[in-house]
Amino acid sequence: PPSTPLKGNVNLAAQANAIAQFTLPVGHKLSGNVKVEGTVAGSIGKPDVSGTALFKNGTYTYRALGVELFDIDMNANLTPESIKVTNLNAHDGKGGMMSGKGRISFNEPQNTDLDLELKNFRLLDSDKAKGSISLADLTLQGRAQDYLLSGKIDLGQFDIVIPERFQSKIPTLNIVKKDDLKNEKQQLDVVALDMKVTANDHIFVRGWGLDAEFGGQIEVNGSLDDPQLNGTMKSKRGRYEEFGRRFTLERALLRFQGSAPPSPYLDIVATTNADGIQASVNLTGEVSSPSIKLSSVPALPEDEIMSHILFGENLSKITPFQAIQLKQTLDRFTGKGGGGFDPLGKLRDITGLDDIRVDNDEEGDPSVGVGKYLTEDVYLELEKGSGEGSGAAKIQVEVTPSINLESEVGQNAQAGAGVVWKWDY
Repeated sequence: PPSTPLKGNVNLAAQANAIAQFTLPVGHKLSGNVKVEGTVAGSIGKPDVSGTALFKNGTYTYRALGVELFDIDMNANLTPESIKVTNLNAHDGKGGMMSGKGRISFNEPQNTDLDLELKNFRLLDSDKAKGSISLADLTLQGRAQDYLLSGKIDLGQFDIVIPERFQSKIPTLNIVKKDDLKNEKQQLDVVALDMKVTANDHIFVRGWGLDAEFGGQIEVNGSLDDPQLNGTMKSKRGRYEEFGRRFTLERALLRFQGSAPPSPYLDIVATTNADGIQASVNLTGEVSSPSIKLSSVPALPEDEIMSHILFGENLSKITPFQAIQLKQTLDRFTGKGGGGFDPLGKLRDITGLDDIRVDNDEEGDPSVGVGKYLTEDVYLELEKGSGEGSGAAKIQVEVTPSINLESEVGQNAQAGAGVVWKWDY
């Protein structure tokens, strides 16, 4: 009967993967050494377990969100009502750290209170996106019917690459059994989310002529089973260069509107004056599969707009060789051609600079510029042209997300300074 008394000792040594396959949802993998020592009392119906639990040399992965943890160490004290985590440490294999402590209650979820801290933690590392969390303070709190994971996340540098071909590929099907999917949902949807993700800068989006830096905020709600990301990031600085021309960024936004893993929506409008018309490039859609369109004032067909941009001529006046160039450019923009090698991108990766650009001034003379964040809020730009006295250095200091201090010194000691204030509404 349930009232039968219990008395004895517990001494358990096991591999975490043997336990995890019965307790973790599909896609989550855990390995490491588990050791539990303690005593058992109470009754069969209401056991009383007290002691210590150790988890050493652990590894955890969840590929769907790109999460990887290594060298997980945890010390905990066991009581009949809860697990009190006295020490939890892990790293991401790239120098980032995670630590935590708190209490997980068995019988009364509302008594659960677990704090987690992440520093310089690598979040994504793929060909399309690389990025990290600069600092995160998160709290897992129990409620009457579920749990709430809340807190603030400050993003570090992110590098997002727009694919060179605007075309879809047949996806690989990930077949999951219905029973497995049901099991995963039952365990993840009991954790609600309420987090604010902030990135004042350092979000770089590059590809297809766009080279821009973004900043903004994202609200994360929903649940671990179905996270919802909503927010907008706006361009802080950047440019769009295509067809041998520099376009002015009229609007540059990254919109997050949906589930994770996120693929932000591009909303880019860049304009230039070409042969008496105002031509615009509109880059829209998901970063993973964007679309591009040309428009103009006055309104013209896309091939006519391209002819004005490339050759400064009406379509009827271009040469046969120019017609071939026009066809190749149009093919590239319809997915039949690609971008190829990016020498400036390779040089940027090697040098560790945040920006490298090559421009032409109004007389057609070349100039080279580089930029680098010296600290989280201090950005340095250096520029040198081919003419005498064309060198300049500019430093920007972010006082608040809306106020910047700027100072510029020319090669001939000319200097200037100013305050830049902006308000988004």
